[in-house]
Amino acid sequence: MKRRAAGCMLAAAALATGGCGSLLAESASAGAGIASGALANAITDNPGVATGIGIGVQAAVRSGVQYYQRKVHGEAQAQIAQVAGPLKVGQVKPWKTTLSLPLESEEAGRVVVSRVISTGELDCKEIVVSVEQSGTGPLPASEFYVASICRNGSRWAWAQAEPATERWGSLQ
Repeated sequence: MKRRAAGCMLAAAALATGGCGSLLAESASAGAGIASGALANAITDNPGVATGIGIGVQAAVRSGVQYYQRKVHGEAQAQIAQVAGPLKVGQVKPWKTTLSLPLESEEAGRVVVSRVISTGELDCKEIVVSVEQSGTGPLPASEFYVASICRNGSRWAWAQAEPATERWGSLQ
């Protein structure tokens, strides 16, 4: 019985390492529910305790997936900000994400500085970011997002969450 519970836990862990967005969160959560059910049956015959174990494991897995999604989105935003930071108004440069966690696919597009918001002690720029989707036509289909970046020491950083909410959800 304990081997079966361990096998189910391993399957849930495998589900939590690949995929994308809500599919990943839901499949990891479902896998955690199945695995925790097997684990709870191996530990106790009390249905209340088994339910508590299942809910706790499911919540922990969902929270873990959301944490790593925030990390991945932060990495992508930092990489775009580093490309856009040195650009002058009107300059366009391609960007591509290289993610340390394989939770989502890597993406690419273009970024342009649309205006300088402030200079001096607080250097900030408004940027327009395209995310290019491979399509069947001669040009790639693009989605566009507007964001602000600011210099933080020698690095440029994403300055706000709201323009990215549609793109990355509320996991900022």
